Amino acid sequence: MKILIVGVGGVGGYLAYKLIKCGYNIDVFATSKTNEMIRKNGLKVIDVDKEDTVFPNVGIKGVYDVIFITTKAYHLDKVLEEIKGHYNIHTRIVPVLNGIGHFEKFKNINAKFIKACIYILSNKADINVIHKKTSLFYLCLEDDEVLKNLFKPCKDLRVKFSKEIDKDIWKKYLFISTFATLQSFYKKPTGWIMEHKREEVEKFLDEVIKIAKFYGADLKEEKEKVIKQALNIPYESKMSMQIDFEKGEKTEVDNITGFLASKSEFIKKFYKRLKLRQSF
Repeated sequence: MKILIVGVGGVGGYLAYKLIKCGYNIDVFATSKTNEMIRKNGLKVIDVDKEDTVFPNVGIKGVYDVIFITTKAYHLDKVLEEIKGHYNIHTRIVPVLNGIGHFEKFKNINAKFIKACIYILSNKADINVIHKKTSLFYLCLEDDEVLKNLFKPCKDLRVKFSKEIDKDIWKKYLFISTFATLQSFYKKPTGWIMEHKREEVEKFLDEVIKIAKFYGADLKEEKEKVIKQALNIPYESKMSMQIDFEKGEKTEVDNITGFLASKSEFIKKFYKRLKLRQSF
């Protein structure tokens, strides 16, 4: 099976590593700087307290059976240009991105589009170094026989093939949109948000649940689960969007918050302030 992973950050880098350990020959593609470093020194993964280095192929060559896209949403237009000519009607294209709004970009792709979401606490520690900080790994994929066969050898990976993938994606979006937005807005971690802005958390969750219902996803039972999850994670936990704001880098605010802001006046006030901050 010919597999390409576009984006070698916390998600793509770790996924490439695990698929190589499952016995696959994996191609990866990222920025020119990242590509060159991986080509020379390999891809190093720190998986909680274990370190290992693998050597994926670097570059895009030929037509693929499966293409995982794990970049930030704002790179998606460029990525879709780069993979043109490297897929056909049998190819599975799997964007593992945050949010909902990016699905529109795949409507006219002449390949098999597979929806997905992932739960993982992993980030890029250096150009070619991925640090997975906890044992958490849960990949949720739209039910598909090709992907089921792909992951069969990966006995240590928790992978779910869902017949309700839209609901599963909205479940993750409920959590990440709420805390990525409020953390970035207040420049504070999860613990502080829950301690000082609990009322806004609950209001934000209510707004997302209302929007999800419009799109056919019933999340009414998820609110208390999200609150419990937020209370149980480390006080200083931060979403990647807040970290990007802190570094002064481009963020996923359009994909994570903007999609919801167009449907909620309450969420729009956070989005407008964050967009203003990003413009400076």
